[in-house]
Amino acid sequence: MSARETALKIIYDIEFNGAYSNMALKKSIPKDMEKREKALVTALVYGVIDKKLTLDYVISQFSKLRINKLSKYILIILRMGLYQLMFMDKIPNSAAVNESVRLAKKYGHGASAGFVNGVLRTASRSEIEYPSDGNEFLSVRYSFPLQLCEKWVKDFGYGFAEELLKSFEETPKLYLRPNRLKTTAEELLSKLGRGGRVVGDMIVTDEGFDVSDDELFRRGYYTVQDPAAYGAARTLAPREGDTVIDVCAAPGGKTTAMAEMMNDTGRIYAFDIYPHKTELINKNAERLGITIIETAIKNGCEFDERFSEIADRILCDVPCSGLGIVRRKPEIKWRAAANTLPETQLEILSNAARYLKIGGEIVYSTCTVERGENEGVTDAFLNGNKNFSKLCEKTFYPHIDGTDGFYICKMKRVK
Repeated sequence: MSARETALKIIYDIEFNGAYSNMALKKSIPKDMEKREKALVTALVYGVIDKKLTLDYVISQFSKLRINKLSKYILIILRMGLYQLMFMDKIPNSAAVNESVRLAKKYGHGASAGFVNGVLRTASRSEIEYPSDGNEFLSVRYSFPLQLCEKWVKDFGYGFAEELLKSFEETPKLYLRPNRLKTTAEELLSKLGRGGRVVGDMIVTDEGFDVSDDELFRRGYYTVQDPAAYGAARTLAPREGDTVIDVCAAPGGKTTAMAEMMNDTGRIYAFDIYPHKTELINKNAERLGITIIETAIKNGCEFDERFSEIADRILCDVPCSGLGIVRRKPEIKWRAAANTLPETQLEILSNAARYLKIGGEIVYSTCTVERGENEGVTDAFLNGNKNFSKLCEKTFYPHIDGTDGFYICKMKRVK
C-alpha cells in the first residue's frame, strides 16, 4: 500500500471512527515502510486533519457539488490533494493531482476521478479568496471552528487570538526530561549523540525521532514531556518522604516526574479510571526504575474515605478540552467538549482537596487555554472553600512561552 493510500485509510479512521491521530498512526503505518514514506504519511495525516476547514472552504469554491454530497473517501482524497498543492512545497503539483486521481479511481469510479482531477487542477491555477469578516477570516485562514475563534477574540482580543491560532500551525519541539535517578541533562545529551541543547533541566532536540527505537529510552534514561506539563510537577514540588496523590495520573508522565524529584522515597498514589491506563503508569514506572508509585483504579468524581487527609501534596491534572495541545492532536479542535466539563473538573478538584492534610498543597492543571476550565474552576473552588488559599497561577500560551497551552494553579489548605 502506498504512503498516500495509507494516509487515506488513517484519516478516514480519525474522521469517521473517532480514532486519535497519534494512536492511529502508530497502529497503521507498516513497520517496514521506508522512512521517507512514513514521513509523508505523518505529514498528510496531521496536515489534512489540521487544515480540514480551510481545505473544505477551497473545495466549496471550485466544486459544483456540495461537500455533503461527496462520498467520504472522495472528500478525503480531495483534501489530501489540496493539502499537497497548498502546503507541501516539495511535492510537484503534477504528482499531487495524478496520485489523487489514481486513488479516486480505486475508491470511487470514473466520474469521481474526473471530478477530482478537475477540482485540483482548477485550484492549482487559482488564488484563494479568504472571507473579509474578521472572525470568519481567522476561522478559514487558521482552520479553527468559527465559534471558537469568536470566543477567543472575545476572551483575549483579536490580535492575541490570531497569534495564538498562528502558533498552533508550528511543529512542536521534542523535549526530553532526563531521569534524575540515572543521569543529568548534560550526560544524557552526550549519550544521545543527537543534535540538541540543554534548557534548564531538560533537553530540546533539533529534530524529532522515534524514541521507542532508542535504547536509552527503553532503559529508562528519559521521558518525552513538554515543559509546560513538566511544570505542573515542578510547581507542586514534592519532597523526599512525602505522601502524594495524583488523582488523574495516566499515562504517568507527571507521576514519574514527581517520583524522580522525590528521589524514589515516600509514596505516590496514582489514580485513574481505566485499568489499561493504570497499567501504562506501571509500565512507565518500571521502565524508569521507580518503586514508590502505587496505582489504583478510581473515579476522580467519587471520594474514597480511606485516603481522607493523608496527602502532603496532590496533583489534580483533570480531563479537559485539550485545546492547548492542538499542535500534537489536531482532531481535538473538531471535537467540541461538553458544556458540563467545568462542572466535572470542579467536582474532581473538590474531591481531591479532601485528601489533603492541613498545610498541604494541591496543584490543579489542564492542557487547555479555555478560561472556563482554568481560572473559572479554581476561582469557583476557592470561593466555596475558604480554608484554601491561592499560592501561584500561570497560563502557558504557545506563542508566548513556546510550549503547549497549559494552566497551573497551586493552592494550600491553610486550616
